[in-house]
Amino acid sequence: MAELDSISDAAQEEAARPPRDAFGLTLWLLNSLGTLMIAAMMVLIVSDVVGRSFFNAPLDGVAEISAKLIVAIVFLQLPAAIHWQRMTRADMFLNRLAARSPRAAQALEAVFAAIGVFVFWVIFDATLPQFLDSWEQAEFFGVQGVWTLPTWPIRLAILVGCAGAALASLMQVAMGLKRAFTGQPA
Repeated sequence: MAELDSISDAAQEEAARPPRDAFGLTLWLLNSLGTLMIAAMMVLIVSDVVGRSFFNAPLDGVAEISAKLIVAIVFLQLPAAIHWQRMTRADMFLNRLAARSPRAAQALEAVFAAIGVFVFWVIFDATLPQFLDSWEQAEFFGVQGVWTLPTWPIRLAILVGCAGAALASLMQVAMGLKRAFTGQPA
């Protein structure tokens, strides 16, 4: 059992270190930015709860800001989850298929990743005009005269996240096809 703990600790230490390749480092930095945004959102929510409970002075816009931050966080952390194969999934079918035909399982993984590339491209393509409009028109959300924040940073996070997720998925397609045709293990 101690052996499993040491392997797990070593894997965690390795995952905590910044990658050496430029793409991995970029995704690691985006993931880290998303983590910092989670911490900032927690401070914002706790401040609102303390202000509301003890001083009868809630912070304006916490719910709206948190909703926007969650979208940005998801898209900033998604590429790293795809790249390092940390996406949650039910792989009972794939495990059975891999036991019978590893090449077929790898080909199916490549198909799933290709669908991911398509989905992220569609989201990117739909968000780009909205980003450009919000940038050019200085679009804000919030209550005018009380608090407002620009919308373009959230849309930029979606664009960056979609681009990173599409590239990470494309790399998964290439690796899946390579393994399917060469018979290399996963």
